[in-house]
Amino acid sequence: MKIEVRYFTKTGHTKKLAEGIANQLGVCAKPISDLVEGIVDVLFLGEGLYSFDIDEAMKEFIKTLHPSNIKMVIVFSSGAFGNAYAPMKRELEAQGLNVSLQEFHCKGNLGFMFKNRPNEKDVYNAAVFAKTFIAKMGV
Repeated sequence: MKIEVRYFTKTGHTKKLAEGIANQLGVCAKPISDLVEGIVDVLFLGEGLYSFDIDEAMKEFIKTLHPSNIKMVIVFSSGAFGNAYAPMKRELEAQGLNVSLQEFHCKGNLGFMFKNRPNEKDVYNAAVFAKTFIAKMGV
């Protein structure tokens, strides 16, 4: 099974989660500037929520993804107010991609709010989420 992890981050928060997921699954976390190549069974795709939407760079990255090459997308995110699942799912499904109903989200630091989040426990929980998801797929 081929698994890829891609992320977009302005603060480094989503990168922490991506690296936790990737380490757990034995793959490398890569920024969205590194395009997905070949056939991918599972793509873990993450970003924070910025002004209640996903960044334009993520929207452009999603346009490079093709349903014939990617079997399933799993969304993960961090943010102080809400998560990126709904806007990511909207963009991914508009591209014809299969998006899991399961997603991972944790709080992200914003100024004085949710200080030091995501923390080690959040990264651990993201890794456990990914491992459990893949295990349920029978791998």
